[in-house]
Amino acid sequence: MKIQDMVLVIENTKGNEKNMLMTLKEYKEAYLFVSCLSREESAQALKELFDTKLSGAGTGWAERYITANKSYYAKFCSGSDELQCFLHGSYNDDKEFRFDRKESSRECMWALEEYNLDVNGAAKGFMFHYKQREHEFQSGEVLHNFNGTDYKVIECYSKKNFLMMNMASGAFMVAVGVAYYERYPHAGEHTKDNAETGIQWDRGEYLSARPSDIDFAALRAEFCEPYEQKGNSFPIEIREVLSRVEIIPAETLGDAIDKAMELYKHSEIVLDAEDFRDVSYLPAKAESR
Repeated sequence: MKIQDMVLVIENTKGNEKNMLMTLKEYKEAYLFVSCLSREESAQALKELFDTKLSGAGTGWAERYITANKSYYAKFCSGSDELQCFLHGSYNDDKEFRFDRKESSRECMWALEEYNLDVNGAAKGFMFHYKQREHEFQSGEVLHNFNGTDYKVIECYSKKNFLMMNMASGAFMVAVGVAYYERYPHAGEHTKDNAETGIQWDRGEYLSARPSDIDFAALRAEFCEPYEQKGNSFPIEIREVLSRVEIIPAETLGDAIDKAMELYKHSEIVLDAEDFRDVSYLPAKAESR
């Protein structure tokens, strides 16, 4: 069983909390269907639960009320760090909370054994066994980092250095020395059901979420490395930037942009060598002939 398939559940009864680990099926039977009065309400509650997959560790809990003095919080586990925090009680208001083994899923309890975790979140040994795999990284693909966050590859600077965007926060970063791994529970068997793939990197350069704050040309100059490629010729993209400011009479900004587009399309505005601003030299894929 993958950690990301576990549902973390906190039940609060008159301020007293207990924690449980459940499969989706058991969670629906024990809580979701009990607290909902209609199919429409059940569907909405289920959507709220699946939305927690996008919210990151420790946040975005789906909350439901059973009675006036009994409620529960639930979310899909984002990764091993969040699972340990949950078992340790980091998300509980009641510091005297307890972990309910009996109400927890038997499948989840077996998974804890495979991951070498006790019910207090302490590791009894190595949690995972890692195997590095070959992977051809591509711009635009979304990669899972084992810290529980997904990243989109924006630009490949080399085979191991990438400009990426945090899918949860929108912030950019440069990951240096990226490697692709497959991992599975250290004390369990390697199966398709419990194996997961993800990336790790040697170091990260964390940037702003606003592109206007980032000097992309400087990043390319710093982090681009020659591809380990041999041959008699190499495809290199030579990219020039031409820029000019034109004053366009118009009543609104949108009208001004539309007029500028029309003038450019009809060659009434033509950029030339005097408008040169920048040039970059980038490795490119050879075009098929």
